Amino acid sequence: MALFLMKLRTPVSVLRFIDRYRGGRLERVALSVKSLLSDYSDVIVEGAKDMTKHPVRSSFLLAGITGTVYAYKTNPSYQSFQQALLHSSNDLLQLSNTIRNPTSDNHVQSLIGHMNDGTLRYTTLGVVSVVWTGDYDKNCNVYAAECQYLKPQWLSFHERVADVGFCGRWLVLNQKMADFDVNSEEFSL
Repeated sequence: MALFLMKLRTPVSVLRFIDRYRGGRLERVALSVKSLLSDYSDVIVEGAKDMTKHPVRSSFLLAGITGTVYAYKTNPSYQSFQQALLHSSNDLLQLSNTIRNPTSDNHVQSLIGHMNDGTLRYTTLGVVSVVWTGDYDKNCNVYAAECQYLKPQWLSFHERVADVGFCGRWLVLNQKMADFDVNSEEFSL
């Protein structure tokens, strides 16, 4: 590993300039790039030494970084929420009212109502996405929608959260749709 890292330094140090380019802009840029590459190679060498010195800590750190990058890359979008909601609605519509789970049906119908009203909002936090409900459509300009004293408080925001997206899945919708074809009231007769 150290031999590989040493080979990284040699191509940069081979740069030699013709006399007419000495002291010019090109030489200054080449020297700054050489310095930058030298600094980065030193960081890589020190990181490799630290990883061999503390393998457990390094493996946890790499696993955390990898997990964060994976969660960021698979963070679901608002379009994926709409698709999941419509798929859930189609699954429920294919069932009879006597078989349909009322909890799943009420949740999906509520979300579709908010989507049709334009009160469904989407916010991404990098690795997690949040879908929440607002009081009014974004384009609504009535006084109650614009007044800062009538807007929802931060302490009650958790009541407005409709779904949370993480690693390509919508957690609340998946939980509510787990037994969408089992009506518990059907068996209580």
